[in-house]
Order: sequence, then C-alpha cells, then structure tokens
Amino acid sequence: MVVSGKSHGDLGIAEDYWTITPSDSTDLAVNVRAIVIAVAGDIKVTRVDGTAVTLTVPAGLLPIRATRVWATGTTATGLTGLV
Repeated sequence: MVVSGKSHGDLGIAEDYWTITPSDSTDLAVNVRAIVIAVAGDIKVTRVDGTAVTLTVPAGLLPIRATRVWATGTTATGLTGLV
C-alpha cells in the first residue's frame, strides 16, 4: 500500500503483537498496522500523519496505522496492537 508517496508495507500476517494500554501522553513503542478490539466502543488514535481521530468500532480487527491510542476518548477495551 502506498499513501502520500510513502510505502506502508504489506498488511499480511502480523510479525508481532502486544497488549495496548491507552495513554494521553505516551506514543506506542512501535507504530501499529492494525488493532484487535475485544469489546466494541470508541477508540481515539493518532494517525501516522499526526492527526488524532475518534472512531466508533465493533469488536474485531481494525486495519489502521496508529502511533498512539488515547486513554481519553477510548471506551473500546481489550486492545492488541499488530505490527
């Protein structure tokens, strides 16, 4: 996939994954390429372009690149980051 002239790589099988703890002050250790959501709700993320967005999401897989998952504005739970 290419967005704004930058390659974002294959969105195939995840190479690593970990539990995400939402934070209003700390970026993720590694930018994720998808988030698994155990319980539906809202999720506020910062996209790789620096824009913060809030999405209402069902439980399941959210294929989104993100640098942060915010505590404020996030009600979805059981979050796992995939890279």
